[in-house]
Amino acid sequence: MAGNGESPTNLKRSLGLGHVFVISTGGTISAGLFFLPSFAAAKAGPSAILAYLIAGLLALPAMLSVAELSTAMPRAGGLYYFLARALGPAGGTVTGVATWLSLVMKDAFALVGMSAYLALIGIDLPSKLTAVMLILLFTLLNIVGSKTSAWIQIAMVSFLLAVMVWFLAVGLPETGNAAGEFEPFFANGSEGLIAAIGLVFVSYGGLTKVASMAEEVEDPSRNIPLGVILSLFVSTIVYTLGVLVVTAVIPQIDLFEDLAPLHTAAETFMPSVGAGFVIAAALAAFASAANAGILSAARYPMAMSRDGLMNNSFLKMGRFDTPTWGILLTGAGMVFIVVVFGAGAIAKLASAFVLLKLGLVNLAVIVLRSARINSYAPGFRSPLFPYLHIFGIVVSIYLIIKLGAMPIVLICASVALTIMWFKYFGRKKTNQTAGAIHHIFERLGQAADTSVDREISAAMQSHGLRSQDDYAGLIARAAVVSVPGDEDITEAARRASQVLSKILEIDPAKVTERFLETGSLWIQPSETHPTATPVAFFDESETDHLVIVRSESGIVIPSEWGGRNEEVNALFFLAGTSEEPGRALRLAGELAALTFQSDNASVVAEASFESEVKQALLPGLEIGQYPLLPEADMGALIGHVLGELKLDDGLHIEAVYRQGKALPYHPDTVLISDDQLTIIGPKGKLPTSSEIGKLFSEK
Repeated sequence: MAGNGESPTNLKRSLGLGHVFVISTGGTISAGLFFLPSFAAAKAGPSAILAYLIAGLLALPAMLSVAELSTAMPRAGGLYYFLARALGPAGGTVTGVATWLSLVMKDAFALVGMSAYLALIGIDLPSKLTAVMLILLFTLLNIVGSKTSAWIQIAMVSFLLAVMVWFLAVGLPETGNAAGEFEPFFANGSEGLIAAIGLVFVSYGGLTKVASMAEEVEDPSRNIPLGVILSLFVSTIVYTLGVLVVTAVIPQIDLFEDLAPLHTAAETFMPSVGAGFVIAAALAAFASAANAGILSAARYPMAMSRDGLMNNSFLKMGRFDTPTWGILLTGAGMVFIVVVFGAGAIAKLASAFVLLKLGLVNLAVIVLRSARINSYAPGFRSPLFPYLHIFGIVVSIYLIIKLGAMPIVLICASVALTIMWFKYFGRKKTNQTAGAIHHIFERLGQAADTSVDREISAAMQSHGLRSQDDYAGLIARAAVVSVPGDEDITEAARRASQVLSKILEIDPAKVTERFLETGSLWIQPSETHPTATPVAFFDESETDHLVIVRSESGIVIPSEWGGRNEEVNALFFLAGTSEEPGRALRLAGELAALTFQSDNASVVAEASFESEVKQALLPGLEIGQYPLLPEADMGALIGHVLGELKLDDGLHIEAVYRQGKALPYHPDTVLISDDQLTIIGPKGKLPTSSEIGKLFSEK
């Protein structure tokens, strides 16, 4: 996958587990809690309480799928990026529009709800007029670049949860005094409950927002799944208990018409200051969700434009360095929804499109796993594949049907119009890969476009190293060779394959063939010394191996290797294991990050000694090579096992070179004459040969 000139690490990984939880929870608890309960109660009566709980449980398959996709392709761009790479350009166009519409409708509903709470503080205008004015305000704020910093977002969500803890702590004891309000519990039977479950699904739509931040999350394999599941758990509990209190203390006949039910409930058992805090928490939740939602939705036209599926205008940044046209389109869509539809209809439509989005997420996981792409190596795998994912898809379809004719008609109309758009405009201009679904076609005997392998590989490279990824050992064990100038990659691949064939004990031609079959190659631009990293996976290997091939005058990358005749000064042939392909891709990403720095790249290309090349790829560390010659000080180690060699803290043995092969460290390895120890440690801390020899000669 040819790089685009940006560093693979230009988005700093600064978001921890708390940030993931806050982003997910802050995008979730808003209109679904403060505005929607009256609409749900009108559908199901007191069983609306159960509707929120069941909806949260039914959202679990999609949330697990979001976590898997985010750890497999931790790239900025939201769900569209995942769905388009799974389903191809046609499917990507449909899903891009569908996810954009789900955000537009969800945020439009939130601002209609916000207008109801503004009325409580004296801004009592017609709800549609207030909502339109709010849309215009937040659209303008996003155009001029207003962003909520992480600490403000954390403070706001903390305030919201604190108010809800107070509300529930005081309100739950009151539910025992209002048991009569729960009869009949299933006011409209099972049909009413099912309709309410579908209606309240919009409440959980914000949980997917973390997908667009995946590239900025530290240790995404841990923090994204854990943060999303914690957020879903907390949101489900808050929704269920909040609606329980509301249903218990507000008479049903009044609840059906109440557009600010949490405030009404708070007035019955909280002091006036507490009821005021509920209003403040509601307004903060609405404002946060709507403001972030508009900018998030604006990314979809921008991402689709980048893939050639929409006009290039959506790629252009405005005066304030924001995607102005995408923001304006999103604001216009929200105004249209608010003006044309009532609050209840918007809730139905928003839930329908959220259900569609979640169903597509489950489908994407099924497609990507079934495609058997080596580079698809998520750090977290959702369990019970494919049964849980099929169940999630069936649930989405069933609940959309139960929402009624209008959502079905509008979903079908949007899909039909999107397909027409793709047929007459997008297909001619798209530069997007064919999608993982074409690998399934290949298995059925039809043509496949393997370019998506490189797309997913490039995304995986941005994942960041995990604690168990032995990058230092990979560099220490690496072989470094040079080739003459004016050659293409063929000669470099031949030299690398010869080295790897000895390590893997397979024919060199098969090594080269495997690199071509895998089709994973990352070209890292540099102003002075560009590099490239071909990656292949081998059943024959239990660990990763690297061969660095250099040329000062340049090596040409032709199309069959995934290039466009670019010239690079170094190639990192990385042979990964078939069992853990993701590890090799993360290691490749680390190489790309380091060689993006021109100083490191120039040293790799021009250094006279192998140790200098490795030193440039191990910032802050130093490599020592120690040959065991009988006549030298190190000869004292011959006949001893590695486990007897006790080094200072910070120093460790990476490998033993024996007859041209690198043996990984094992404490029981017996050292023999002409072995060579490779030791890594902080700069200036490596011992001399005589110092190591004395450890044994003195015994």
